[in-house]
Amino acid sequence: MNAPLPRSQRLFEGFSPQERDEILSLGTPQVFRRGETLFREREPATTLYLPESGRIKLTQLSAEGEEVIMRYMAPGEVFAAVALFPGGTYPVTAEATERSRVRTWTGEALHTLVRQHPRFEANLLRIVSSHTQEALSRVRELATENVAQRLARTLLRLGSQIGHREPDGAVLVDRITQQELAQISGTTLFTVSRTLTEWQEQGIVETGRQRYRIVDPGRLRGLAEGG
Repeated sequence: MNAPLPRSQRLFEGFSPQERDEILSLGTPQVFRRGETLFREREPATTLYLPESGRIKLTQLSAEGEEVIMRYMAPGEVFAAVALFPGGTYPVTAEATERSRVRTWTGEALHTLVRQHPRFEANLLRIVSSHTQEALSRVRELATENVAQRLARTLLRLGSQIGHREPDGAVLVDRITQQELAQISGTTLFTVSRTLTEWQEQGIVETGRQRYRIVDPGRLRGLAEGG
């Protein structure tokens, strides 16, 4: 029997544990090494992916040819739903940032999955819709908000996507460089470093090597809202 996946409640909403295990059994487990590419932007979309361990980075190329980080996928977060639609292409490149085990559905297995479990497809499309809304929000933020707001939102978003809540209410985001924070927030490494130093002095975050402990999520949320 497959172990329950964290963060996967939305995907398996309305299913019994037995149904969930049946869905997972239709997929094929694959292991990707750190730095290995699962698929590239604009390649034909043939496969649906569900990480079971590790972490996957989704990126796009800008008009200038620079890599833009769109999202990190944690265990239990399905992606590449474009594979459901004939003739689709991947809108992003997916890369494992650490050794990752991923459940995949392709070809007949994918068709069988959505045919036998229409609720799964409905759940999946709701998740895709939420990801689309998030992407649109990021575009608006880059166009209308100052750097501090964007960085605060980035940390909060990463906390939701890949963070770990601690017993005292703090949220830990790790294995993310300051350069990556700058890239996601649309700013410079210098500005990220300076802003994080200020927030640490104010007791909002604690920073370490590729780790950020959000000590006061409420105050950080206030900064994200322009407070």
